[in-house]
Amino acid sequence: MIKTNSFICVLLFLLCAVSCSSSDSSDSNETLTAPKVVSTIPANGATGIEKGTVAVSITYDQPIILVSSRANQISVSGGSLSEPTVSDKTLNLIVTCPFSNKTVTIKIPVGVIINGKGTSAEALELTFTTKEGETNVEEMETAAQAVLNMAPGWNLGNTLDSYGNWIGNNLSSDKYETAWGQPLTDAHLMAECKKKGFKAIRVPVTWYQHMDQNGKVDESWMNRVQEIVDYVINAGMYCIVNVHHDTGAHDDSWIRANSNVYSKNHERYEYLWQQIAERFQSYGKQLLFEGYNEMLDNDNTWTQPKNAGDLQYTNSFAQSFVNAVRSTGGNNLYRNLVVNTYSGAHTKNVLSGLVIPTDPCGNQRHIAVEVHSYDPWDWVNTYNMTWTAACTKELENMFTDLDNYLIKKGYPVIVGEYGTNGNNEKTINASSTAAQKAEAGRQAGDMNRLCKKFNAASFYWMGLIDGKDRSEATFKWTMEQVADSIVNVYK
Repeated sequence: MIKTNSFICVLLFLLCAVSCSSSDSSDSNETLTAPKVVSTIPANGATGIEKGTVAVSITYDQPIILVSSRANQISVSGGSLSEPTVSDKTLNLIVTCPFSNKTVTIKIPVGVIINGKGTSAEALELTFTTKEGETNVEEMETAAQAVLNMAPGWNLGNTLDSYGNWIGNNLSSDKYETAWGQPLTDAHLMAECKKKGFKAIRVPVTWYQHMDQNGKVDESWMNRVQEIVDYVINAGMYCIVNVHHDTGAHDDSWIRANSNVYSKNHERYEYLWQQIAERFQSYGKQLLFEGYNEMLDNDNTWTQPKNAGDLQYTNSFAQSFVNAVRSTGGNNLYRNLVVNTYSGAHTKNVLSGLVIPTDPCGNQRHIAVEVHSYDPWDWVNTYNMTWTAACTKELENMFTDLDNYLIKKGYPVIVGEYGTNGNNEKTINASSTAAQKAEAGRQAGDMNRLCKKFNAASFYWMGLIDGKDRSEATFKWTMEQVADSIVNVYK
């Protein structure tokens, strides 16, 4: 009896050991077995998919988890992606595909999809092609075509771009629009610009004093920006809207070429552009967005950053800008976008360090690059307000570099600002002599002849129409001979 009981105990022990061993082995296998894709809708390589909104589902062989912190690593070329979701074994994506006969590629890197034991699925690349059909009219104009159609241009400066703690935050829009000596903008001003022969207006806008602590833009400010954009477009011109003195050398600038600044503020920046893009989502090809103005490092270094490595954070903000705009869908999927170089500079180091953003819609032809040029810097002092052959040569050298680094590679160039500004704020303006204004006209003529030669566009900074001259009741061209020197290049 005792031996029988001992035998039974030994048997139970062995069974228990085998069971535990089996269980451990099962857990180990589950940990090591990565989720595998068993089916996709559409099928990988499918053709003839209707353009528009496409529901994509990717089903695995086991329940999966989407690692939320890595969800933004899912990329789509040829379309834009909404927030991904998971249902048991299936990853669901909504992809907006605006183009006919376009190959759409979805990439899901390792680490985005895992199982309950934390084992990652392998990287996945899923492609499908949309059905052939008529080309959307808006799709047809590339950034290069838009730049040709925009020349020549003018800046509505010292207006919506004004800022200062002395003004205050979140006040009525007129308090900022008139803070730097300009009248309220009216539709008549834009009609006069069109009548003179200008084809585009750059509208600089400073946003930070019109945003709450969560980054939401004040509705009345957004309304006024839209009203002025409408003045431009209704006059038959192109319009560029930007983020202006949120960058720059002042204490309140929050967009800088710096690792810590990018890490802290890029989500707020992307949210700002999502709001702007959503407001103007239905606008057509006449409206372009410019991601930022003259971005500096934390040392306020002009021309190129003190630390060469900081150039990459200009590139990071540029990519965030493009991603944010494209994510809003509609016409923003193919709107022409403008990215600026570091500080608007055009040195060889800055041009070679610029990384053009990857368009998540897969079409790089909708991106242009902007630089600024007050070259040769301080010529109004150096050459006693005389535009010399040496000045012309410096502009020619600039365009040679722009051609080599950008234009020949398929990226059109916009000279977003130029003019006579020099040290100690010396400039040719309303109070200058007729001879001095003629020299400013020679500079402007050279700039636009070179733009025409290299298929670029330029925007004169402010002074052509300044102060009360902008108001309908008292309108006149402050420096008409300079304006004529510009528009005559294109006649």
